[in-house]
Amino acid sequence: MKPTILLAVCGAHMQGLPLNSQLLNLEAVFVKACKSAVGYRLFDVPEKIPPRPGMLKDATSPYALELEVWEMPLENFGAFIVQIASPLCIGTVFLEDGSHVYGFLCEGDALKGAREISEFGGWRAYINKA
Repeated sequence: MKPTILLAVCGAHMQGLPLNSQLLNLEAVFVKACKSAVGYRLFDVPEKIPPRPGMLKDATSPYALELEVWEMPLENFGAFIVQIASPLCIGTVFLEDGSHVYGFLCEGDALKGAREISEFGGWRAYINKA
């Protein structure tokens, strides 16, 4: 059995959204939909095509955000990482069940002046708000 890595996604890489093919092309398999632990904020990252969110760890935040967890062969993780455009990055994301996985986060400086969308509870709810 190949070693794998679990990865939490919170935006354009989710099922049915524009960048999901990056996961599928690298043999990632959907594991579950869940929420982050309380303590994250979500922003609409400016000037990104396709549009995507930036998740920021903030212990003062009352929000838990919608996520998907995917399992990817570890040997494909490097090929995935090189596709991630700044200001997004990979870090540790804590889940509502107390576990943690690797996942998308965003550099804080890039979010200065960005629209905070945490109150929607997740990217899908935000983009479907209309």
